Amino acid sequence: MASFGDRIRAFFSKRSNPALAELDVFAAERKGVEGYIEPRTATNPTSLLLVDRDGDHLRAPVKEPEDGAAFCSKRSIPVYDAQVIGYPKRMKEFDKRRRSGAIGSLDKDIAELEKRLAQEDPGTPDN
Repeated sequence: MASFGDRIRAFFSKRSNPALAELDVFAAERKGVEGYIEPRTATNPTSLLLVDRDGDHLRAPVKEPEDGAAFCSKRSIPVYDAQVIGYPKRMKEFDKRRRSGAIGSLDKDIAELEKRLAQEDPGTPDN
């Protein structure tokens, strides 16, 4: 006979993780998303971190690392072990910009660059 704790764990393991629903929306709305599996620590559970190409990120707890890898695989998102390769530089830079209040969008920067390139006359040599 299963213990009360085993029954409770079984009940919650069958339910969908609402935090993963947030990651699903994040992944669908962003470009260049990569996944990072973060190991369990004394204060935090195992989690899946998603980072977009701007460096914006969102994390959610997962039961097992394999659950995070399956989430990414199902959505064709590359997934890495954060403990092995670390975090992307763009994420750290995004946090720095967020703290300074200078958050811009990479999409806006690319659009501005394309606009400037289109305005330049390619036939004139640079001096």
